[in-house]
This record gives sequence, structure tokens and C-alpha cells, in this order.
Amino acid sequence: MKRRISEEEIERLYTQYETPPHVIRHCRAVTRVALLIAEALNDHGYHLDTTLIQGAGLAHDVARVEEEHWNVGADALLSLGYADEANIIRNHMFYEFDDVDKLDETDLVCLGDRLVKEACYVGVDERFQYIMNKAPHRPDIQAKLIEKREKMRNLLSQIEDIIGISIDELVTGEKKDERN
Repeated sequence: MKRRISEEEIERLYTQYETPPHVIRHCRAVTRVALLIAEALNDHGYHLDTTLIQGAGLAHDVARVEEEHWNVGADALLSLGYADEANIIRNHMFYEFDDVDKLDETDLVCLGDRLVKEACYVGVDERFQYIMNKAPHRPDIQAKLIEKREKMRNLLSQIEDIIGISIDELVTGEKKDERN
């Protein structure tokens, strides 16, 4: 088994990079969501490394206050010998998801990141609306975001078919009223 970054090492990185408390809360929420989905998939025949997901999730925005935070954070983890975590962090901002049958740990961390706004699970629609609101007068960006949202909806639907429960219900523990 590969050596994985510990929570203590991540805490040291938070201090070193002066990661703001709200960003740390975001990293923890992303990790929680990613792990819930990964564990549900593992219960249905997947073999995802939840320790890798946890470490990469907790560290994915460690250098959030830096320019190109994904590269700075990845370089920090790489220098400590955590190549797998570094790879996820380096790719999380612009990641294109795999097919449901090829999901890996990067997919799960990125799913968590795209379902959490600040430190709260909000689901795909609210999260994408939040991103789209940042570029309201950019039709080129809006069109790309709509396309990405649709692909993600499709992927989440496929995951829900596999795990037999909606992602909303899995994360919140509340069954959604089908009549809404």
C-alpha cells in the first residue's frame, strides 16, 4: 500500500500556506461528499482508495490564496512525496470526468468539489449557477458551463443508478419529495 498524506501533515500545510478557515471548511466538506459517494460505489463493486480521496480532498485548496493554487498545492505535495495526491490537486480545477465505469479517485474529489459551495453540499444545479454568476456577461463561458453541467448531471444519474439512491439523499440523509 502506498504512503498517503496524513491529516497532521495537511494541517501543517494549512498553516504554512495560511489557508483561510473558510477554505479549510470547504476542503472538509468536499472530502465528506467525495468519501460518501466513493464508499457507496465501493459497496457496489468499485475499488476506490478512500485514503487517497481523503488526503487529496483535504489538501485540494491548501494554497487557495496563491496564484494558480492548484499548481502550488500540487508542487507542495509532490515535494513531500505524495505524487498521487499531487496529481489530483493539479488537475482539479479543469478536470473532465471519466465514464462511470472508469471512475477513479480524481473523479471523486472533483465531484465533491463541484457539488459543494463554500462548506455546504448544494448539488450540481446550485453549484453551477454560482459559477455561472461569476461570468454573467460571457456567453462563451456560460455555454461551456451549461455543457459541463449537463455532462455532470448525466454522470451523477449513472452513479445514482449504480448505488440505488440519489446523491442528494446519500449526502443529506433526506429523501427528496418526488412530487416537486
